[in-house]
Amino acid sequence: MNIALAALFVLLALSAFLYFRPRFLSEGFATIAVDDATMPKCFLRDAEAQRLLAVMNSEGTAAPNTTKGMAYAELKLILQKVLCMDADITGSGAGSYSTYQMPFATSHDIEPAASFVSRCVKGAVRARDLQMVVDKFEGRGVELINTLCSQETKADAMNMFHGVLARATRNMTDKCVVEKATLDTPAGPRDPGYFVPEPLKELRPYKIQGDAQYL
Repeated sequence: MNIALAALFVLLALSAFLYFRPRFLSEGFATIAVDDATMPKCFLRDAEAQRLLAVMNSEGTAAPNTTKGMAYAELKLILQKVLCMDADITGSGAGSYSTYQMPFATSHDIEPAASFVSRCVKGAVRARDLQMVVDKFEGRGVELINTLCSQETKADAMNMFHGVLARATRNMTDKCVVEKATLDTPAGPRDPGYFVPEPLKELRPYKIQGDAQYL
């Protein structure tokens, strides 16, 4: 009897532990950052970007199929692209890990975010290329903020948006912009790209004999 009662208590204790286990093991995040739909990937890199998103939420964004709802979704995507491009370019891996699945939108993109990251990593980006990408993001972002914000919150939202762009641009400039874009040019005289096989060294330009229009 005692053994059966002890087994029952053990079973009840085990059941209670498994039931409340998620609460015991939760990490206790208190922000909306755990919700990917509200705080997308890469937003944790910049506190001001999170505050800007909070301001947009406080404005009472409308349903997704309305003008304000679509403007909010696009502004959030622009911020996500900027921050994820910064993360991919300045991270230790230096590759398009966060941007490779991001959609291309002609309203605010010059080129796909992953494509720009790849060109940057290869040293194929000039200062003008980066400026054109950022200017397109900035112009569209300002237009969306004007649509979303009231007069009371517009100035603060603009300042935060420009601050996010300025920091990301500075970080990407340090890694992307080189004195001369290299593209696929070999790095130096010892690079295998300069190697010419011996049979090709003695070749001369082909000379057409006779009248070219009848050949």
